[in-house]
Amino acid sequence: MTAPDPILAAITTHRAAYDAFQVAEEGEAAILAEEAYREAGDALVSTACTTPAGAVKLLEHLRWWLAEEAAFAEAHQPTYGAAQVRVADLTVLACTCWPVEAFEADPVFPAIAAAEGAEAAHSAALSGLDEDDDAQVRRANAAADASSAAFQALTTVTPTTRAGLFALAEFYARESEEFELMCAGGQYLQHLAAALKGSDSTGLISGLSLAKAASDQRFVCMIPRSAAHASSLARAQ
Repeated sequence: MTAPDPILAAITTHRAAYDAFQVAEEGEAAILAEEAYREAGDALVSTACTTPAGAVKLLEHLRWWLAEEAAFAEAHQPTYGAAQVRVADLTVLACTCWPVEAFEADPVFPAIAAAEGAEAAHSAALSGLDEDDDAQVRRANAAADASSAAFQALTTVTPTTRAGLFALAEFYARESEEFELMCAGGQYLQHLAAALKGSDSTGLISGLSLAKAASDQRFVCMIPRSAAHASSLARAQ
């Protein structure tokens, strides 16, 4: 029987310690909670992953934690810096070991579809909007909120296949081209999407035969959503 990946327990312990520290009362309780939190962080960044699934979980958890504690990065050194290094390493590994196929459907496709649908609904709500009509304005605002939420949800989804990665890159490229009319960002992303496909077809992404990639690996290399898209989601006033 295969032993469980130790990184999973380390992640669980670290998240529990983080939650406990947030609600600890001042005084001795806070001191003890902070000590446990620091110890859990040290254990997390020094624990090796033994499975692809564990590596993905660690990457996702560390990305979340780094964002949550960004304002207190100095206070968390050297653990914070070690976490940044592990994220960088895991991201590089992700780009070289992406699976061609996965056992389960890639979740990025419905997430992309949801973002596209929400954006279309928002555009429809803005079409012919009468800003003096409170009901129309409320509908437009609700559609804007739904679209923003769908795009935010998409940024949290991990593609599990190369096809999902390519679809995500192409989607962001289309969005960037549409909402950055005076910027070359969309063109750059389209080039990146084409390069990913071209390099993958020749095996240049990993330098190895694609057949050697395990089909159940779930590594991720997220492409950030264009900041310019935020302007398209502005609430109707």
